[in-house]
Amino acid sequence: MRIRRFALAFAASACAAIGGGTSASAAATALCNVPIRMSDGVVLRANVWLPAPSTKRYPTILTATGYNKDTTNPTGKACTGSGGIATADTSLTNKGYAVMLLDDRGTGASQGKWDSWGARTQLDYQEVLDWIQRQSWSNRSVATTGGSYMGITSFLIAEADAARVKQHKRRAVKAIWADVPMSDAYRDVTFHGGAVDSGFIPLWLGLTTGLSDIPPSTTASDPTGSAPTYLDHLRNGWDFAAQKILETTQGQWSAYDGPFYRLRSPGDRAGQIRVPVVITGGWWDIFQRGEPRLYEQLTKLNGTTKKIFMSAHYHTTSGPAMQDPNLKQKWFDHWLKGARNGVQKTPSVNFYPINGTHWEHYPTWPAPGMRYRPIYLTSEKSGSATSINDGSLSFGKPTQGSGDSAPLLPASSPCSRMTAQWTAGAAQGPCETDNRTWEASSLTYTSAPLARNTKLTGPIVANLWAELTSKDATLVGVLSEVAPSGDSNQVTAGFLLASQRAIDQRKSNYGPHHVLIRPWHPFTQQSQKPVTPNDPALYRIEIYPTDAILKKGDRLRLTIGTANTPGTSAPLPDVLNEAGGEIRVLNGGPYASNVLLPLNR
Repeated sequence: MRIRRFALAFAASACAAIGGGTSASAAATALCNVPIRMSDGVVLRANVWLPAPSTKRYPTILTATGYNKDTTNPTGKACTGSGGIATADTSLTNKGYAVMLLDDRGTGASQGKWDSWGARTQLDYQEVLDWIQRQSWSNRSVATTGGSYMGITSFLIAEADAARVKQHKRRAVKAIWADVPMSDAYRDVTFHGGAVDSGFIPLWLGLTTGLSDIPPSTTASDPTGSAPTYLDHLRNGWDFAAQKILETTQGQWSAYDGPFYRLRSPGDRAGQIRVPVVITGGWWDIFQRGEPRLYEQLTKLNGTTKKIFMSAHYHTTSGPAMQDPNLKQKWFDHWLKGARNGVQKTPSVNFYPINGTHWEHYPTWPAPGMRYRPIYLTSEKSGSATSINDGSLSFGKPTQGSGDSAPLLPASSPCSRMTAQWTAGAAQGPCETDNRTWEASSLTYTSAPLARNTKLTGPIVANLWAELTSKDATLVGVLSEVAPSGDSNQVTAGFLLASQRAIDQRKSNYGPHHVLIRPWHPFTQQSQKPVTPNDPALYRIEIYPTDAILKKGDRLRLTIGTANTPGTSAPLPDVLNEAGGEIRVLNGGPYASNVLLPLNR
C-alpha cells in the first residue's frame, strides 16, 4: 500500500508534464465508456469526443493508456479528458478531429488482465483500429499520441497497424507524435546494465496497479457487470506486478533479456512503421537512452519522415518551448488533412543542449562530423576531488601503469542527480546539481580546467580495465561537469553488471575508423559469466547519450562507483557474488582505461 500511495502522489505531479487535457468546445459530443468488444469476448472501454456536427466523418486522434482514463471521473458520466495522468486533448474537436482515450486491457474500465503490453493487448490494438474504421464518424485515418506509457502505445499501435496492412486491411495510422517513449523494455528502464531499476519500476508498477485498484467508472451504471472487471484488476497486483518484482530481484528468468522484453520493445519493430513520426525526449529522462535509439531504429530502416526533439529535463518536467509552438497541431493537420503547412521540412534532429541557449539542428543521429576522442584515466592527483581516490583525466595516454582501489559497496549516498532521474523527477532537490556526497565513496578522475567551451554530442562509452577480488560488481560510470566552486553537476551516466560484460559485436555501434561508440551487451543467462577474481578484464560501460556544453574553466569528471541507491540494485545472486569484494581500476601501460568522448567540432 505504501508504494501505491506514493504512486498516486507521483501521478498527481506527473499529469501536467505528460500533457493535461484541454476541454472540448460546448458543441462537441462526449461519448463516455464506449464499449469495444474484442474477439476473445473481453470488452474494452473508451471515451470519445466528436466535433459538431457529428454527422460528418473525421480523422481520429487516439491515445491508449494503462493509467485509468477516469481517475478524476469515478462515475464515468462527465468525461473531460483532463485531470489525471491519462489525458486527451479534447480541444482538438474544435479543429475537426475525433478524439479517443482508450483504457488498455485490464486497466481503468476495461475488462481482462493487464500484463504490460502482452501479445493479447497488442492484438487488441489491431481490433481497436478495425473498430474505429467501421464507425460512422470516422474517415478511417488515425494519429496516435501521448506521453510516457501513452507514447509507448503510440508506437505499439502503429506496429499493430503494420500487421493489419500485411493482412490487406486499409492502413489506419497516418502519423505519430510520441512524447518520452522508450525503445527497449529491458535496457531503457527495467534494467540498467543488467542491474534492476529499483528507483522507477516499483513506483511504476505501483502506479499502474494502484490506479486500476480504483473501482471502474462503470460501477455506478452497471455494478453487477463491473464487479468481475474490478476483481481482475485487483488480482493484477499479485499476478503480474508483485510476481515480476520477485522474479527480477531473485535473479529468475525475468532478470534476463529475452522474448518477454523483446515483445514489449517498440524499437525492435520500428522498421515496420511507414508513417511520419515525432519523438520528444529529455537528457535526464528515464528513457534518455531509448529516445535517440528509437529515432535511429526508425530512420535506419525506412525513409519516411522522422523528427526528434531532446532537451534537458526529467520525465515529469518539461524543457524549453519549441521554436514553433504550433508544431504538433501542424503535424496532425498535414498528415491527416493534407494541409500545406511545410511541417515536413522541420529539421530531423533538434537538440537543446545542457547549458545551451537555443535549439540546434542536425540532419542525422548520431550527429555527423563528431570526433570520437579518448580521454584517459590516470592515478596522478587532480587536486579537485573529495573522493576516496583523486585521479586525473588527460588526453595524453599515460605510459606508466598504475591502479586505484575501492571497496564494492552494498549502498551509496542517495544524494545525486541519478536519484532525481530514476524517480522520474519526483526526488528533485539540491543533490541533483551536486553529486559530491555520492562521489565521496567512489573513484573520481578529473580533467584540468577546460581552455574553451567544449561540446559533447552523442553516445559515450567508458572503456574500463579493472581487477575484482569478487565474482561480480556493479559498475556505475558518471560523467560530470565540475565548477570552480567544486559543485559536481552530473551530465550523464551509465551502468554495467561486471558479469554481464559480454558484447555482441554485430549489434554494437561504431563511429569513424570502426571505433566502438555504443556496446551492445546481450544481458542473457547464457552471456552472463562470473568474473575471475584478480584477473584484469575490460568492462565497456555504455554511458547514455547526451548533448552538453561544458563551460570554459570547468572540469570534466568521470566517477566510477559501485552502488547507486536507490536508483539501481543488482539481483540477489549477483549481490551475493559482490559481497566483500574490491575493485582496482587499472590505467596506463597496457591497460589504457579511458572515456570515449563525442567531441562536437
